[in-house]
Order: sequence, then structure tokens, then C-alpha cells
Amino acid sequence: MTMDLDDTRGIMNQLLYPIDGAPDLSDATAARMVSNMIDGRPYSTPVAEFAEAIDLTLQAGALHPQTAEMSHRFTEPELLDFLRRVQHLLEESRPWPRPKFRKLDVTEWPSFGDATAIAQINLPMHQLNGAVGRPFDHVPAGEAKLPVLILELRTGEVVALMGSVDPRSKTFALLHRGDTAPADVIDHFRELARLDEGEIVAI
Repeated sequence: MTMDLDDTRGIMNQLLYPIDGAPDLSDATAARMVSNMIDGRPYSTPVAEFAEAIDLTLQAGALHPQTAEMSHRFTEPELLDFLRRVQHLLEESRPWPRPKFRKLDVTEWPSFGDATAIAQINLPMHQLNGAVGRPFDHVPAGEAKLPVLILELRTGEVVALMGSVDPRSKTFALLHRGDTAPADVIDHFRELARLDEGEIVAI
């Protein structure tokens, strides 16, 4: 991707918008940011685009004024120094792995019509959202709406999470389409989402 100034500003705004909520601009904070960028959560922008925007910003030697004004805790020189350390950690992390979870378009939901439910996930929706870093879509189910989320795992499998039309439900089905053994898909999902044994159960 070749970025213009507006692209760079938008991506840097996304990256630094929550920076005042960080405990500090330490190396540990930089490492967490890099880990989140690579994992793809909570960001939707690919890590390569973040890296390009950071490179262009540091080459310019300044943040866009709008971006610089977003922080009320840190000065522009402090933020630029932080970004240099983030840039260094990103370079050290190459080649970057795929995101843990990549959300696929909900229009793919019909392709799960004959998919197998391989596990039950026992979490309320907000916790499951937090575990995978992606929001649910909703598809029509009669007069109600069914929460679904289609994901490609870092390990390559495509799965769908399906909830209930009852918003009080705290269980979700994990559906899989593909040739990978269900036990392996469950293990991959559990590891990537960092779920406990009782939070995901094979069915």
C-alpha cells in the first residue's frame, strides 16, 4: 500500500487514540502495542499498514497536528520517541505472523449451512468478543436476529461462532468447515482465544 498524508494520519490516529489510557510510554507498553498490532486486536488495520504509517511519520519527523493534539498526557517528542521504539520492535518481529483471528464477511454465512458444530463455548457474548477481538454480526432467523461471527484462524481454519436468538444465552456453537480434525480446530481456537478447558467443550 502506498499511503498519502490522509492515510497516514488516519492510521496514526487509530494507533494513538487510546494512548492516554496506557500506564506510560515504557518499553513494556511499546511491546504490548506491537503484540496487539501483530495479533490484529483490537485493531482492524493490518500490521504492515501500521508499520508503513509509522515509518512515514518518523521520516517526516513530526505527527500530524490533529494526531499530536489527541494526547493530553504526552508531548509530541515523547510520542515520537515511543514510536521509534515501536518501529524497532516491529522490525525485530519480522516476518510477522498472520493475525490470530481475521474476521470474514457475514455474507459467507450461507456456506456454513452444512458445517459441523464441533464445540460449545460457555461465555457471555462480551467476554467472547474480548477473547477474539471482533464483534458479532447478526443474520435473520425468522423474526429474530441470530448472532454469528465468521473467522479465519491464524492456523488457517475457517470457523463460525453461532449464538442464540435469546440475548440472555451464554453459550455459543463453534462450527467448522474444512478437512482439519475437529479436535485440532478446537485446540487451535482454545489456544488463540486463551480459553480455559471448561469454557470450550467438544460436542
